[in-house]
Amino acid sequence: MAELLDAAAERRQEREREEAARHAAQEARRERERALARERKLEKLVADEEGAWLRVNEMIGVKKAGEYDTAVELLRDLRTLAERADRLGDFTRRFALLRQEHLRKPSLIERFDRAGLDRPLTA
Repeated sequence: MAELLDAAAERRQEREREEAARHAAQEARRERERALARERKLEKLVADEEGAWLRVNEMIGVKKAGEYDTAVELLRDLRTLAERADRLGDFTRRFALLRQEHLRKPSLIERFDRAGLDRPLTA
């Protein structure tokens, strides 16, 4: 009886290991897909950076939380592009002006702060 219980426990542990491995592989695949999608998005953005800055201003002008979130995401992408092109100073200047212009919008400023748009990238 003990041998049967041991064998069953071993099979259960093996199934759990296999399931964990499958889960890890799926998560790794999803992460690769997210990274590829982000790169495609950034490649498209390179062609229209000025338009992106205009869209940020338009989204902020709507004064809605969802638009603020989308604007912050776009600003993150613009910062990534600026860093890659060794133009982080340009981004920093434009962002500082944008922040100054909208200082009276505490919800937006809070989103800027949470996103760390004025701090160096850690990735």
